[in-house]
Amino acid sequence: MILGWAQLIVGVMLWVLAIAAGIAWIGFCFGTIIIGILLLFFAPRILIFPTAFISVFANGFLLVGLVNIKKGARDKDIIDSEAEWVKTDDDDDDYNNDHSDNKNNGHNNKEPIAGLLENKKDKE
Repeated sequence: MILGWAQLIVGVMLWVLAIAAGIAWIGFCFGTIIIGILLLFFAPRILIFPTAFISVFANGFLLVGLVNIKKGARDKDIIDSEAEWVKTDDDDDDYNNDHSDNKNNGHNNKEPIAGLLENKKDKE
């Protein structure tokens, strides 16, 4: 959440820099009147280049900052939706130990499972 606020502040500062650079660039171009008029007629996009270039990064920081702030506030109550349960051998042992018939005194005996798999292969 703190990272999001820092990114938001950087984005706002970059927008201030973009506007300041744009004003300075237009002042420079029209300070030399001939260059300003030529750019205005033949390449007007060059007049807004500094603002357009810096604003891309400013918008990126603003967007990522807002997403991080929203994610930080949301994840306090919600389980990660991308979490995935991966079955391991320990999971089988826990299930078999809890649901045993007490024939093996709580020890895991995997022979019946192996026997079922072998019988299935024989039938096919």
